[in-house]
Amino acid sequence: MRLARRELLALLAGTACAPLRTRETERPPRVVRMGPERTRIVYDDPRAQEKRVLFERINRDRTLHGVAPVEYDPRAALVGDLFCLDGALSGSWGHWDLQGRAPYVRWGLSGGVDFHAENAAAWSADSGRLDTPVTEILLSSHESMMAEAPPDDGHRRTILDPQWTHVGIGLGSVGGQFRMTQEFTRVGFEWVEVPAEPVRPGTRVVFAGKPLPDWEVGLIEVRFEPPPQRLTHKEVTQRGSYGYPPAILNERPPIVSAFPVVQDRSAIEIHRGGWLSFPFRLDRGPGYYFVLCYLQHVGANGTAMTPGTAAMVTAVG
Repeated sequence: MRLARRELLALLAGTACAPLRTRETERPPRVVRMGPERTRIVYDDPRAQEKRVLFERINRDRTLHGVAPVEYDPRAALVGDLFCLDGALSGSWGHWDLQGRAPYVRWGLSGGVDFHAENAAAWSADSGRLDTPVTEILLSSHESMMAEAPPDDGHRRTILDPQWTHVGIGLGSVGGQFRMTQEFTRVGFEWVEVPAEPVRPGTRVVFAGKPLPDWEVGLIEVRFEPPPQRLTHKEVTQRGSYGYPPAILNERPPIVSAFPVVQDRSAIEIHRGGWLSFPFRLDRGPGYYFVLCYLQHVGANGTAMTPGTAAMVTAVG
């Protein structure tokens, strides 16, 4: 169909006032900043007294092995409680839930941004009820982990890992089913800033944060995992240890020098005051994107780096 000249000009004028949204003009997502308060959420834990016995035992064992004690993290305890109750109700055990979510996903969905690891234990009574006191089961499960020998000593190594700064204890019991987790975290940042809600795939997002004094970022990785798929009881219980998903992007910070040097461009920007920002695009489709910031002591030149964050960005749609 041919348009008259006047109609064509009117059509062009109408489209000119509504420019197409490009990557340069897209609106950045709303962000939330997680500061020191993130380890002090209010949680009225009904099993706090029983958990304290295990918390003290964890720190006793760490001290005996020359490792600094950890502080208690109520958020981690709440995440563990929800998982343990779900496992006790469903009869499943291990690190995954029936929705197919690994520990780092559940931690991210709770708002956790610090690096995280989980020890898990299960106890079942044939009588259909727990006749053994809960504190005794907690300590027995922990002692079984501490009795592990290399190379099958993953739980013990996690308990004694010096990188951890906090722990929360998860507990759930229904009838004769008992579940326990130790949710360890490493707080290495004063604050972390991430998108406040899920965003669309392809969106450009910005991770920002400020390392604690005496620490600096030597490497940032972005890791990706597609949306989880539901698992059967058999599939959950057959899965053993776990790890974060593969890295899809890594970036080193810019070289800071008093002398003119030739250096590669870096997407990481270091700001006055010691905080950094790192933009990246959610280019692998729907799923979970994890930002792992590897920390080193200031001036360590890339040696002995350990993760300080596991901030999760969710892409949906």
